[in-house]
Amino acid sequence: MYERFEALKKELEEMGMFAAEYKQPVPRYARTIGGVVTAPTGAAIRDIINVAKRRNPFVQILLYPALVQGGDGAVSSIVKGIRMLEEKQVDVMIVGRGGGSIEDLWAFNEEAVARAIFDCRVPVISAVGHETDTTIADYVADLRAPTPSAAAELAVYEYSEVKEQILNCESLLRRAINQKLLNERVHLEHSRLKLQTLHPRQKLNEKRQRTVDAENTLRSLMERHLTKEKHRLALCAERMKGLSPLEKLSQGYSYVCNAQGQNIKKTDQVREGDLLQIYVTDGQIETYVTDTVKLEGGERGQSSHKQ
Repeated sequence: MYERFEALKKELEEMGMFAAEYKQPVPRYARTIGGVVTAPTGAAIRDIINVAKRRNPFVQILLYPALVQGGDGAVSSIVKGIRMLEEKQVDVMIVGRGGGSIEDLWAFNEEAVARAIFDCRVPVISAVGHETDTTIADYVADLRAPTPSAAAELAVYEYSEVKEQILNCESLLRRAINQKLLNERVHLEHSRLKLQTLHPRQKLNEKRQRTVDAENTLRSLMERHLTKEKHRLALCAERMKGLSPLEKLSQGYSYVCNAQGQNIKKTDQVREGDLLQIYVTDGQIETYVTDTVKLEGGERGQSSHKQ
């Protein structure tokens, strides 16, 4: 048997059936698991079910209880199970059985089984016997597991870990969205303030305020100028009051003029018989010149006045 095993192994290896480039990757998140294993009451089936449900209670398991011990009947049963589960379009397939002698495991050393595994479009995990047991199916399969339990570990993802990862991603995504919203709100507020600054209404308000300020400044300057001019006018009025003839008349002085209205200041401006008008505080006096007297050393003459 050993010689047959080595001969078939060499032949299939030379055909490239063990080559890594033909190995299909086992999906990380398989939802449907197919198994070609021993009878429904066998230990391999129980191990696969227990491990799969423990890791992910939502995974679907399709089992094909094949004859995995014996001669041609076992080979055809395994091949039939592989093809049937392939038609069911499972995500990954476990092909194997529990431990046993080389005779018990020989069905997995047959070329028909090896070709069925190689031709299968679904990734196949080989789980034949114990860790020390090696079959042709192990070399052809896409992935080898030491036991059916280990195969279930490889085929079924840990639901709790994925759930935790999803929750972490959700938390990170929520924080990222909140930060993005915060950044957009800040940007929006900045744009709003900028638009408000550039808005024509803002410009009009600024111009209006400048106009009000200019008006207030002009009014203040005008009031200051008017106050200054009022003060100067008051000074001029006081000055003019001192120079007013009426003011002089009120102090006991009189104003004399001839008939032509000329002010008489000297004696040589009049002659005897001229009509003179004398203005006093309360009225006007008319008189005629009868005589004149010079006060600068001249001879005093006599004068008479006729009203």
